[in-house]
Parts: sequence; structure tokens; C-alpha cells
Amino acid sequence: MASKTSGLRREIENFKLSTGKISEKLNNANDIWNDSNYISLQTQVGELAKNSKTVIENGDRSCSSIDKFFAIAAEEVK
Repeated sequence: MASKTSGLRREIENFKLSTGKISEKLNNANDIWNDSNYISLQTQVGELAKNSKTVIENGDRSCSSIDKFFAIAAEEVK
């Protein structure tokens, strides 16, 4: 049986990959850019990364809770 949260987990993983790519590309740009605008952008992306980590962790916890809920509900139906 497929998990009720498989689609949500896939979206969380895509979000995680996307935010990782942003950080990676910005770090690669460090070699060419080294001005105040780059430093500001780097700071903002750092904040985005922290917030993204929170979203990902909360999404994972939510998926686990949903899966547990459906597992319990399935037991009571039997």
C-alpha cells in the first residue's frame, strides 16, 4: 500500500533539493562576485536556508504523524 504522504514527501524532497541548489550556486559565485550586494545576497540566502530547514523538518514530522494516524485508523476499522 502506498503511503498517504508519498506525494507530500516527494514535494518536500524537491524543495530540499531546490534550496540546496540555490546555496550551491551562490557559493560557486563567490569566486566571481565579492561586493556588498553579493554579501547581502549571501546573508539572505543563509536565512532562507535556515527557514527552509525548519519547513523540511516540520514537513517530515507532519508526514510521520499523518502516516501514524492512518495506521491507527486502519487498525480500528478491522
